[in-house]
Amino acid sequence: MATQVMAQDATATGGGVKCAPTTAPIIADGTRLYTRDSDLSRAGEYPSAAKVGLIEGQAQVDCEIGADGGLTQCVVASETRPGYGLGEGLAVTVLKWAQTDTTQPGHAAGDWLRFSTNWKLPGGQAAQQLAAGSR
Repeated sequence: MATQVMAQDATATGGGVKCAPTTAPIIADGTRLYTRDSDLSRAGEYPSAAKVGLIEGQAQVDCEIGADGGLTQCVVASETRPGYGLGEGLAVTVLKWAQTDTTQPGHAAGDWLRFSTNWKLPGGQAAQQLAAGSR
Protein backbone atom coordinates (compact mmCIF):
# COMPACT_ATOMS: atom_id res chain seq x y z
CA MET A 1 0.00 0.00 0.00
CA ALA A 2 1.93 3.03 -1.23
CA THR A 3 1.60 6.29 0.64
CA GLN A 4 1.44 9.57 -1.26
CA VAL A 5 2.32 12.99 0.08
CA MET A 6 0.01 15.73 -1.14
CA ALA A 7 1.44 18.99 -2.43
CA GLN A 8 -1.07 21.01 -0.40
CA ASP A 9 -0.27 20.90 3.28
CA ALA A 10 -2.96 21.14 5.94
CA THR A 11 -0.54 21.94 8.74
CA ALA A 12 0.93 25.28 9.64
CA THR A 13 4.53 24.04 9.66
CA GLY A 14 4.78 21.78 6.62
CA GLY A 15 4.16 18.37 8.19
CA GLY A 16 2.22 17.25 5.14
CA VAL A 17 -0.85 15.19 4.47
CA LYS A 18 -0.41 11.52 3.59
CA CYS A 19 -2.91 9.17 2.02
CA ALA A 20 -3.23 5.47 1.34
CA PRO A 21 -6.05 3.21 0.13
CA THR A 22 -8.36 1.87 2.86
CA THR A 23 -11.59 -0.08 3.09
CA ALA A 24 -14.91 1.73 3.09
CA PRO A 25 -15.75 2.75 6.65
CA ILE A 26 -18.88 1.65 8.47
CA ILE A 27 -20.64 4.96 8.98
CA ALA A 28 -22.96 4.91 11.97
CA ASP A 29 -26.21 6.89 12.00
CA GLY A 30 -25.59 10.41 13.22
CA THR A 31 -21.94 10.46 12.08
CA ARG A 32 -20.99 13.80 10.58
CA LEU A 33 -20.12 13.53 6.89
CA TYR A 34 -18.26 16.26 5.09
CA THR A 35 -19.01 16.62 1.36
CA ARG A 36 -18.03 18.83 -1.57
CA ASP A 37 -21.11 20.88 -0.65
CA SER A 38 -19.76 21.55 2.87
CA ASP A 39 -18.33 24.96 3.75
CA LEU A 40 -14.73 24.56 2.56
CA SER A 41 -13.72 28.20 3.10
CA ARG A 42 -11.41 27.32 6.01
CA ALA A 43 -9.52 24.62 4.09
CA GLY A 44 -5.83 24.64 4.94
CA GLU A 45 -6.28 26.77 8.05
CA TYR A 46 -5.29 25.56 11.48
CA PRO A 47 -8.55 24.57 13.25
CA SER A 48 -9.62 27.63 15.25
CA ALA A 49 -10.58 25.79 18.47
CA ALA A 50 -7.22 24.01 18.46
CA LYS A 51 -5.36 27.25 17.73
CA VAL A 52 -7.05 29.10 20.60
CA GLY A 53 -6.42 26.17 22.95
CA LEU A 54 -2.82 25.74 21.73
CA ILE A 55 -3.66 22.15 20.81
CA GLU A 56 -1.55 20.00 18.52
CA GLY A 57 -2.32 16.45 17.44
CA GLN A 58 -2.97 13.92 14.73
CA ALA A 59 -6.09 13.35 12.67
CA GLN A 60 -7.19 10.77 10.12
CA VAL A 61 -10.13 10.97 7.73
CA ASP A 62 -11.53 8.39 5.30
CA CYS A 63 -12.73 9.83 1.99
CA GLU A 64 -14.51 8.41 -1.04
CA ILE A 65 -13.11 9.02 -4.52
CA GLY A 66 -15.45 10.46 -7.16
CA ALA A 67 -15.49 9.72 -10.89
CA ASP A 68 -13.39 12.82 -11.60
CA GLY A 69 -10.67 11.80 -9.09
CA GLY A 70 -11.80 14.39 -6.55
CA LEU A 71 -13.25 13.40 -3.21
CA THR A 72 -17.01 13.24 -2.70
CA GLN A 73 -17.32 12.71 1.06
CA CYS A 74 -15.14 12.31 4.14
CA VAL A 75 -15.66 11.04 7.66
CA VAL A 76 -13.32 11.53 10.62
CA ALA A 77 -11.61 8.21 11.37
CA SER A 78 -9.60 9.35 14.41
CA GLU A 79 -8.31 12.37 16.30
CA THR A 80 -5.80 12.37 19.15
CA ARG A 81 -7.55 15.40 20.69
CA PRO A 82 -11.32 15.13 20.02
CA GLY A 83 -13.36 18.32 20.29
CA TYR A 84 -10.79 20.68 18.77
CA GLY A 85 -11.67 20.27 15.08
CA LEU A 86 -8.49 18.50 13.96
CA GLY A 87 -10.42 15.90 11.96
CA GLU A 88 -12.82 18.45 10.50
CA GLY A 89 -9.91 20.68 9.49
CA LEU A 90 -8.29 17.80 7.63
CA ALA A 91 -11.59 16.73 6.02
CA VAL A 92 -12.38 20.15 4.55
CA THR A 93 -8.79 20.60 3.38
CA VAL A 94 -8.61 17.33 1.45
CA LEU A 95 -12.14 17.78 0.07
CA LYS A 96 -11.07 21.11 -1.40
CA TRP A 97 -7.62 20.19 -2.73
CA ALA A 98 -7.10 16.44 -3.03
CA GLN A 99 -7.16 14.92 -6.48
CA THR A 100 -6.07 11.40 -7.41
CA ASP A 101 -5.32 9.48 -10.58
CA THR A 102 -8.25 7.06 -10.86
CA THR A 103 -6.20 4.69 -13.03
CA GLN A 104 -3.98 3.75 -10.05
CA PRO A 105 -4.86 0.55 -8.16
CA GLY A 106 -6.99 1.39 -5.12
CA HIS A 107 -7.83 4.84 -6.49
CA ALA A 108 -10.89 4.12 -8.65
CA ALA A 109 -14.20 5.97 -8.31
CA GLY A 110 -15.99 4.58 -5.25
CA ASP A 111 -12.74 3.50 -3.53
CA TRP A 112 -11.76 5.08 -0.22
CA LEU A 113 -8.52 6.76 0.87
CA ARG A 114 -7.32 7.41 4.42
CA PHE A 115 -5.68 10.81 4.85
CA SER A 116 -3.58 11.61 7.89
CA THR A 117 -1.72 14.62 9.21
CA ASN A 118 -0.02 15.87 12.34
CA TRP A 119 -1.26 19.36 13.21
CA LYS A 120 1.59 21.47 14.64
CA LEU A 121 1.39 25.10 15.66
CA PRO A 122 3.96 27.39 14.04
CA GLY A 123 7.13 28.21 15.93
CA GLY A 124 6.51 25.77 18.78
CA GLN A 125 3.70 27.93 20.23
CA ALA A 126 2.29 25.06 22.29
CA ALA A 127 5.68 24.27 23.86
CA GLN A 128 6.34 27.96 24.54
CA GLN A 129 2.97 28.35 26.26
CA LEU A 130 3.60 25.27 28.43
CA ALA A 131 7.03 26.59 29.43
CA ALA A 132 5.61 30.03 30.26
CA GLY A 133 2.88 28.46 32.39
CA SER A 134 5.36 26.46 34.47
CA ARG A 135 7.30 29.53 35.61
